[in-house]
Amino acid sequence: MKLATSQRERVARFDLTPMIDVTLQLIIFFMFSSQLGQITAAEVDLPLEPGEKAVDRGPPSFVLDISHEGGLMIEGRPISQARFLRLVDAEIARAGGPDNVSILVRPDRAAQAGVLNQMALELRSRGVRRWKIGTTDPAGVR
Repeated sequence: MKLATSQRERVARFDLTPMIDVTLQLIIFFMFSSQLGQITAAEVDLPLEPGEKAVDRGPPSFVLDISHEGGLMIEGRPISQARFLRLVDAEIARAGGPDNVSILVRPDRAAQAGVLNQMALELRSRGVRRWKIGTTDPAGVR
């Protein structure tokens, strides 16, 4: 049996429109989700130290910025020390203990050391041992 001309054309065509639509939607989704997943950090002039080369086990629970005036910030927004410590306590409870909480502290180079020391004492009193100080490698600064 011979197919009519219109039936042969219908069989011979392949519509790529749905595949292109899905591909474009996936591209748009990944572009937006990768932008939202980045850590928002305030502009701080980090200390010039080489730091450690070990790879972390994952992103920190919090990124705490200390400005040159000694103010605390999370995601570029000011926060009081008491509020930050309440967030740490809530994260400890959510994560199942202080061993599962990691904090990255990014102090400005001109910040008073007393603010960082006070934060270290508060974290230690809560059992948080996995916290690090963010630095800038002096070899990379020209």
